[in-house]
Amino acid sequence: MSSSEINPAAPLETLPDEEFKPRKGSFLFSRIISGLWLSLFLGGAAAAACRFFQLSLFTGLALGVIFFILFIYLSVVAYRKERYRLAQHHILLHRGTLFSDQLTEVDICNITHVSMRLPWLRHKFFNIGTIKIYSAGTKHPITFRSIRETSRIFEQIHERMQRNGYQIEQKELLHEESPPIIGALRHVAQILVSIVGLLFFILPALIGLYDFMVELSLQWLLIALAGGFILYLIAQCFIIMKGVLKRKYCVYDDVVTYEEGFLTKVHAFIPYENISDVSVKRTFVDQLLNLYEVVISCQGSAKEIKFQFLKHGVQLSQSVQTLIAEANLKPSPTGQMQVPDSASSFTTRKEPELPSQENAWIADLKMHGPRFFLPLLILIPLFPVWIILMVRALIIYSSTTYGVRPAFLAHSFRFLNVVEREFAYDKITGLIIKENLFDRLFGTFTLRFWSIGSNESLELAYLKRKDVDLDALLRQIGIPTEYQHIHTVPTKFSLLSWLRANVGSWIAAIILIGTSVALDVYFSEDFIYSIATIVAASIITIALLGYIYSWLFYSRQELNLHDHHIKVSQGVIARRTYYARYKNVKKTLTTIYPGGTQGSLKIFIAGEQAIAALKVEKNQQQQRAVTKPCSFSLGFIPDAIDKSQLLDDVLAGRLEVGDQVHTPEPLAFVDESKRGTCNALIRLILLSILLFPLLPFLLITIPLTIISTKRWRYRLEAGRIVSSWGLIFKKRESILLDRVDSQEQKQGFIGKLFKNGTLNIMTAGSSNPDLIIKDTPSYQTISKEIKKMTQRNG
Repeated sequence: MSSSEINPAAPLETLPDEEFKPRKGSFLFSRIISGLWLSLFLGGAAAAACRFFQLSLFTGLALGVIFFILFIYLSVVAYRKERYRLAQHHILLHRGTLFSDQLTEVDICNITHVSMRLPWLRHKFFNIGTIKIYSAGTKHPITFRSIRETSRIFEQIHERMQRNGYQIEQKELLHEESPPIIGALRHVAQILVSIVGLLFFILPALIGLYDFMVELSLQWLLIALAGGFILYLIAQCFIIMKGVLKRKYCVYDDVVTYEEGFLTKVHAFIPYENISDVSVKRTFVDQLLNLYEVVISCQGSAKEIKFQFLKHGVQLSQSVQTLIAEANLKPSPTGQMQVPDSASSFTTRKEPELPSQENAWIADLKMHGPRFFLPLLILIPLFPVWIILMVRALIIYSSTTYGVRPAFLAHSFRFLNVVEREFAYDKITGLIIKENLFDRLFGTFTLRFWSIGSNESLELAYLKRKDVDLDALLRQIGIPTEYQHIHTVPTKFSLLSWLRANVGSWIAAIILIGTSVALDVYFSEDFIYSIATIVAASIITIALLGYIYSWLFYSRQELNLHDHHIKVSQGVIARRTYYARYKNVKKTLTTIYPGGTQGSLKIFIAGEQAIAALKVEKNQQQQRAVTKPCSFSLGFIPDAIDKSQLLDDVLAGRLEVGDQVHTPEPLAFVDESKRGTCNALIRLILLSILLFPLLPFLLITIPLTIISTKRWRYRLEAGRIVSSWGLIFKKRESILLDRVDSQEQKQGFIGKLFKNGTLNIMTAGSSNPDLIIKDTPSYQTISKEIKKMTQRNG
């Protein structure tokens, strides 16, 4: 079924909820086969052990049979718990095992991407398939596995998204393209080169195997196997070629759709509302063949879909960029929803729209040459290294350009490989301005932008300040340069507060000095102070330098709350200035130093940054990365909890920024829960048994675990949820309810034993839960209350 065949009609009457399950045989088959192989392995291992200890082989075989029966039972239990539900405004996934249960819920208005996979034989004979539903706040999609009537369910999701405000009618086709034959040949050639490289790597082993088979006069068998492998390889290359040629990518005025596959089919659509960024990439081989790769980023945890081997990738990218630019002119899905009476107990901040594109500042920019090359002069004494780095720098400098356009920022690198990236203004969540001594010398700075859809920030490096209209650029990304009010959160740094903030380091230093004294006493009484003196002198020197740096750093720290955005300045030699709109702040984490009310404040911004290599999912050409959240931290803030509460009130729109800020009435209390102590004790004992050297320490770890667990509190208020914990350093984590994207309930064996569970709360642009309500008996009640206060009626 083509994506374009989806019925665009979206009547306003309510659709009934629909609940369904996977096809039983298809769901169980793969699990039973996996269990069979594992049972054979375990049974064989048990039989070998019985033979070694001169026991009956039937004992090992019986264990294998028992394992297989157990795997069948576990598979049946998993099937009984697996069910899916399409409701009016949300989608639910129920899943579990013998000892655990899981419920994942995603609001339909937060869906970013839907795909349907129809496996060849299973769909042909059993009419089953798989649907994956991606959300802005979930790392893994909601997956409907092995379901009947897959195409009808796919249409149902499409229609329910329309009823929840998505404009996905596919009225006007802006661009349509399929890979050419040269693209399919390029893909097959790439696979064959990899196989040839692998065969070359194992060639000595193959030669040895052939000689061994010749000695046994079985070389014909090896030749037959090689021939079969070649035939299989030819068949696979044919299927892969046909699969590439069958791909079709369509850009409509309100949605991007794609189809892939020859035997196994994949259909998917991406609403324009949730397309974040687009980039064009070309390797050296792609340039020779005039091919392109277009990567589309969706809102959320760096979800990127790759459209490969295209002849007209630039045109496709421009069409997608047109959708992104026009997204600001159309209402979002959430903007068309009405908040129910149950949610009227809390307010949400109204932010100004982005300025018109008609008077936007437009510019083409380059890195400032002297600033870029000056640091390399330090390496001239290492001449060979300097030559290599200079050649690399020349390539980067000559091949990199930046563009400021009415609707987006562009970064272009053109050399042997071509990478062109674009960030839409409305998807940019934060700006960092970086400058150091070299920048002050040349009058330059570097601009780094965070996006809700990309795991890699976009950086405009070493720009001449006089060439950049910074005020205009700030306005274009939604940061007003004219404001009426400003509230400055003070920083109070002192020696005592610095000692309290680093109490853990001082405890480690005392232990280290004590250990060095003991070593002196043990090895030589004549030199009792030798090692201890060196260690103590080193610690004092490091501490003194650390204190001086902290004093310089935090005395220059500034946190300013403006009418619609946060501005933070930090640094000594290298200065950084952070800008973020209030709507893009997703949570705060406050840490109180021991013995007072002073502490640090960490502010998390929507979006994440990659910290590890990408993991590729071949079927949907989708790539992911190991990421960390975008954030910045401030230290030595007096009355840190009060300042965190103040920021929450500003973010929620309960308080306007001004010189005289008065805290409004406390938020209405909804529910509060503690963390289960028994769960933590069971895990501690099991871990201590597994790592048996820890057993003697249970006399210490058990009381500490009880005390620390009893400090955990989860408090739900009308408008936010707060988690607090900590023994020495008290911590407080807060998320506004209008930032919640999805929820996930989990209950494992220990949770079932003590009748409690865990609730994971996700916000947009997160690959991991932003707040975990762990081991609490009220996890279901809290989830229902959050849903009641945040659900939307159409």
